[in-house]
Amino acid sequence: MRSTEAFKAFYESELKKELIALDEVRKRYMKFNSLFLLGFFLAVAIVVWVKYQFQPRAEIIIGLVLAFAVALIIVGVYVYKETKDLNYKQDFKNRIIKSIVHFISEDLMYKANQKISPSNFKKSRLFLSSIDRYRGDDYVAGKIDQTAIQFSELHVQYKTTSNNSKGQRQTRWHTVFKGLFFQADFNKDFEGSTVLLPNYLGKKFTFFKKIAGATRKEKYVKLEDTTFNENFNCYSTDDIKARYILSPALMQRINSFKDNYPKNPVSISFVDGAIYVAISYSKDLFEPTYFSSLVKRNMMLSYFEDIKLVVDIVEELNLNTRIWSKE
Repeated sequence: MRSTEAFKAFYESELKKELIALDEVRKRYMKFNSLFLLGFFLAVAIVVWVKYQFQPRAEIIIGLVLAFAVALIIVGVYVYKETKDLNYKQDFKNRIIKSIVHFISEDLMYKANQKISPSNFKKSRLFLSSIDRYRGDDYVAGKIDQTAIQFSELHVQYKTTSNNSKGQRQTRWHTVFKGLFFQADFNKDFEGSTVLLPNYLGKKFTFFKKIAGATRKEKYVKLEDTTFNENFNCYSTDDIKARYILSPALMQRINSFKDNYPKNPVSISFVDGAIYVAISYSKDLFEPTYFSSLVKRNMMLSYFEDIKLVVDIVEELNLNTRIWSKE
């Protein structure tokens, strides 16, 4: 797998010139959008100033508002015509993020506007909530040596409705998962499901861990690795298969992998011969900056490291070591 030093050389030789050109597009994009916003706030300020300075009749205020509304529409049309062909965000992803993905491995493809399917997300059994909104982007798929992988950003939500204090119906959106969602072919053949969820209760409280899994078909399994039990609650349809999947070596590797994300909850599941990994993020990843220059090596390095950490799951969990039944 490509190293950080190799990426720095790639940045200087390939990415930097692309970023310089794209940064000019960013400046133009921001210039025209700033013009529209300036016009809007200026119009509001003038209407408020006239109202309180001269206290004119209502029809004069209405006339001013309509005049400024027409002016803003004209400016808005002009801004739209100037920026509609810029496609700044899409160009950034197709020229920069795609190049970084291909730098990591030529065997990986990148689709900016695609995502992992809802059926794959549900099959993971990591999140059992209902789903009312399913969004995502930055889809990567391909093979790392013998292992087929795919991952993307996802933002999955469900909604609740209730009456507010005025008796009006109100909808609230709740996040089921937001972050990077990864799926790969596992190196052992098995049926059933084993789910590893973040352990927020520590070493004890086994009873509450069992209660937490009461709505699952998988049952709580206490494993022999104490550090692993501190990191994860394990639920499985078969405790013997759970131990078959979670060998001592794999549990150590998962513990090490989790350490790479000290501030990001990590959930992992093994379902019918596949592995699923969900890494929670509060921010949107792989998005371009608008208010500062794109030509920053450290910024590009952070994109590279975020993608590489997910791809490295294959090596970190030793997924390319094929068990005989998966040859």
